[in-house]
Amino acid sequence: MEIRVTEKEKLTDVFSSVKSGDTLYLEKGVYRVDGPLDISSKCDISVIGKGAVITGCTVIDGERGKYCDFAYLIKTRRGLDIQQLFVNGKKYVMARYPDERENEILGGYSSDAVSPERTARWKNPSSGYLRALHDCEWGGNDYFIEGKNSDGSLKLRWVGDNNRGRGFHAEKVTVENIFEELDAPKEWFYDKENGLLYIIPDGDDDILSATVEGAVCGEIFRLENCKNISFSGIRFEKTKRMLFCSEYEKITRSDWAVARNGAVYMKNCENVSVSDCVFSEVGGNCVFIDGNNSDIEISRCDFTFCGASGVCIFGNQDCVRDLSTWENHKTVISDLEKGPKNNRYPKDILIKDCYFYDLGIYEKQSSPVTLSVCSRVTVDGCTLHKVPRAGINICDGSFGGHRIQNNLVFDTVRETGDHGPFNSWGRDRFWSLGGVDGSGKDGAKKRPFATLDAVETTVIYHNMFCGNRGFGIDLDDGSSNYLIEKNYCVGVGIKLREGFLRTVRNNFVFNAPLDIHCTFEKNDDVIENNIVVSQNPLSIYAQNAGFTTKAANNLFVGASPEILSNELFLDNKNYVCPSDDEAALSMHPKEIFFEPFSLEFGRKDKPKPETAIKNVKKSVEEKIAGMVLSLPDDSVRSMAGLSDFEGAFVKETDQNSPFYKLGIRKNDVIIKINGKKVISPADVGKTEEINTVVVSRAQKIIEFTVKETENDKG
Repeated sequence: MEIRVTEKEKLTDVFSSVKSGDTLYLEKGVYRVDGPLDISSKCDISVIGKGAVITGCTVIDGERGKYCDFAYLIKTRRGLDIQQLFVNGKKYVMARYPDERENEILGGYSSDAVSPERTARWKNPSSGYLRALHDCEWGGNDYFIEGKNSDGSLKLRWVGDNNRGRGFHAEKVTVENIFEELDAPKEWFYDKENGLLYIIPDGDDDILSATVEGAVCGEIFRLENCKNISFSGIRFEKTKRMLFCSEYEKITRSDWAVARNGAVYMKNCENVSVSDCVFSEVGGNCVFIDGNNSDIEISRCDFTFCGASGVCIFGNQDCVRDLSTWENHKTVISDLEKGPKNNRYPKDILIKDCYFYDLGIYEKQSSPVTLSVCSRVTVDGCTLHKVPRAGINICDGSFGGHRIQNNLVFDTVRETGDHGPFNSWGRDRFWSLGGVDGSGKDGAKKRPFATLDAVETTVIYHNMFCGNRGFGIDLDDGSSNYLIEKNYCVGVGIKLREGFLRTVRNNFVFNAPLDIHCTFEKNDDVIENNIVVSQNPLSIYAQNAGFTTKAANNLFVGASPEILSNELFLDNKNYVCPSDDEAALSMHPKEIFFEPFSLEFGRKDKPKPETAIKNVKKSVEEKIAGMVLSLPDDSVRSMAGLSDFEGAFVKETDQNSPFYKLGIRKNDVIIKINGKKVISPADVGKTEEINTVVVSRAQKIIEFTVKETENDKG
């Protein structure tokens, strides 16, 4: 049956009576919902928007007047859970410190956000929120402020929004929803207990006559056990921020904890499509595909100015055999069956020709497209940019078979560290076999189990990854069974850390290196037919004996010929062209078999990245106390698991060095001497007497202490 719906009708009533086989036409207008529209267990339903906007906002009514010289007061309903506020369609800012600063981390941050001097001003901060980065900048770590302790310090309760939530960053912190911090234009504070909304207008906004909307609903459509459902032409906008309204679940051994909700949420569904829709100013996740879903398509949709992730594709944790977590690393494999344990995971999902811009406004461990415990997800022809962390993220190797192709990904990793436009983790069953080790040890023992979880090859084919920090294609911590082919990486390169069975073929990397970290014995990687144009084309750390990488027919342009002296290149045909001028390039060997490819990526009607990319330079080296030291770069930071770019990276050390005798080795990062933080290599040279040295080695902190001899005690 065809049903035409106007904005005068309540959607809750419309969808409570919808029947299988109905087609609903939503006429132009604004439809407000205060709870999810549930069409579970229905089949063969189409919902078509003809200029329809569905919003999670309610109109804030009530008596209005001046509160003080610069603020207004609306006496409205009590008990609303307002997480976003809009005045005449413009988003206002929850009262905060520091005041909002556009295009800064967290919208502005300050190391004194929770200082005793500041918190002493707060009469009752129990409504407040603390938002911060993880202490190593691995996403966000956020907290409820539940009041004050007897000593005046804040009483905090962690949201749980990070799988490795060791604490929050010392400097990158902001606080929100504190009445005493209501002091800047466009800020607001809602007294939930008394129903009082305080607003400071932005410019000429007339609060007395404006339409004021509060976002109180975070989910719009909820589907469970549905089949043959389609949504098209609908604008989903202005929903509730879900960061402080959700329960978070830690996902495998990824860095992620996720809230299983979204503006459009589907679970155990088949043949669902969302096409030609817009998701704008959604406060949490936009689309969440949860559990046993198949044949789902998200196409030609725009996702802009949203609080968390764009499309999340997550299976149940109980699908994973011998599931390990950060709290319980299994060091013995007891289940040798390949693949999933049951069918409660998504498979055969297509995300095509979509546009993602300015996401992760609130949740920093987020991504336009992210997936975990799923199979055969295709991301094709999308443009993704302006996000705090990765553009496309794969949390684990379970169960592979994904295809990432023809996408344009740029302006990512804006607020976090140690990441890339594309990021994946492995950390599968084999990863902690025999004990957790982040330096690539025991590869031969792990090799037979490399594809127990990563059953099918994941293909990253013909994409452009552009950036100024991190790694363009970041295969981290054991990511295995990948084919990386015909990608254009500008300013960011390709990284292989631990893992097995990665083929890197026919890629063009400009102004960035190939990063090869913690190579497993018997890894069986292939690196061939690539062109790398960079002064620093290779970053190789912790290359374990017995590796079986095949590196052949690669061309390194603008580099020194000495790079080919590494044992990785012995007995293979690889070439260096020291100059990148046209005459020199015309003479490069034709037998590298590089196949040119199109430079058209992403959606044709969307923005392209700026051409200005950093110049990659070799780090400045210093020779101190028998060691060659340098500042950590992105590669060292990732390899060592550092929280910043400070310290002294040990590139070389001889056996006569006092630091070598103490236990310091190549690839260590010296972070403290005698309890004092090492900011740069120069600090090592300033130390006259050494008592203790703290280093980061393979993401572990080790302390060395000088032991007195009997003669010393004399």
